[in-house]
Amino acid sequence: MSHLSLHHITKAWGDKIALNDITFDAAEGSFVALLGPSGCGKSTLLRTIAGLETAERGEIHFRHSDITHLPPSQRKLSMVFQSYALFPHLNVRENLLFGLKARGEDKLNFTARLDDVSKLMELDKLLDRLPSQLSGGQQQRVALGRAVIANNNLCLMDEPLSNLDAKLRQSMRREIRALQKKLGLTMLYVTHDQTEAMSMADSIILLNDGHIEQQGTPNDLYNNPVTVFAAQFIGAPPMNILPLHNKENRHYLSHLPAPVVEQCDEVALSLGLRAEDIQLISPDHAALKARVISYEYMGADTLLVCQLAGLADAITVKVPGMQHFVEDSQVGLHWSAARQYLFSTTTGKRCASAEQQMFVSQKKYAV
Repeated sequence: MSHLSLHHITKAWGDKIALNDITFDAAEGSFVALLGPSGCGKSTLLRTIAGLETAERGEIHFRHSDITHLPPSQRKLSMVFQSYALFPHLNVRENLLFGLKARGEDKLNFTARLDDVSKLMELDKLLDRLPSQLSGGQQQRVALGRAVIANNNLCLMDEPLSNLDAKLRQSMRREIRALQKKLGLTMLYVTHDQTEAMSMADSIILLNDGHIEQQGTPNDLYNNPVTVFAAQFIGAPPMNILPLHNKENRHYLSHLPAPVVEQCDEVALSLGLRAEDIQLISPDHAALKARVISYEYMGADTLLVCQLAGLADAITVKVPGMQHFVEDSQVGLHWSAARQYLFSTTTGKRCASAEQQMFVSQKKYAV
């Protein structure tokens, strides 16, 4: 059952539409990632849910009550900011208790709640320290602890890990997810990092220029992107998008004699291919050859960037392990027809009808 529901939320900054008709539901106890590039509206959306911003239109329902016009203090939610927002002159103990005191809650419960949360967040030995005496990870735990001690079921987090180094971000991702599951929190988590969203969330809401581009499970967004934007934002490296040329309702890639799709009414199509779905073969036996431009060793994989004849856009191929290539040499490319995506070049939207026509031939391999 829906725990948090947004209905047609619209917010503008002057002539700029920050949030354009946002509608979604979050189930109780779920972890929902609000994902998107800088300026797409995800932090504005979080602040609107918190009551720190006011929507021009739409409704917000929490626990079946309309909270659209309630002040932040009455919304029964917690928020963790990107900057942590710790009071520098207060020690960890006072930072954790500040919200309880400000709301005038029963002082008789303070000691027990402080004890529980400080142990849960591994802060029990740091209670007398000031924020300046803590590491970035410890400050993050204090900010999380302040949200947890409030005993609110809904927790909003605005890019809480962006100030940490890569190794600490990875460990904190696991800690936050484990904490959310243990406490049964409903969590809305803003991030621009698709790795965070994919590894932590039950569902992802992908925002683009103030509107929802796509929402679904991480698997949905990765394997069934509905637009070019979604296809290239989810996955690393981004999906290859290659324009096809149209000749008599047949759409061809590069110089290949066989069309990718035929008997298709779409005027212009682009082919989507993930780098990990492309295999290298000997150029001597390949129908499709490419020229090596460069390669990057990434540890577990090597990313090969190459050029197809007649195409301005380069194509990236992910190959396992460390591999060396000679620039300007030729490689053969090969992939399964089942791993191809087709998008309308005009609208950027997934073209399901063209894909169905593509599979009529039931070819095992595209190239």
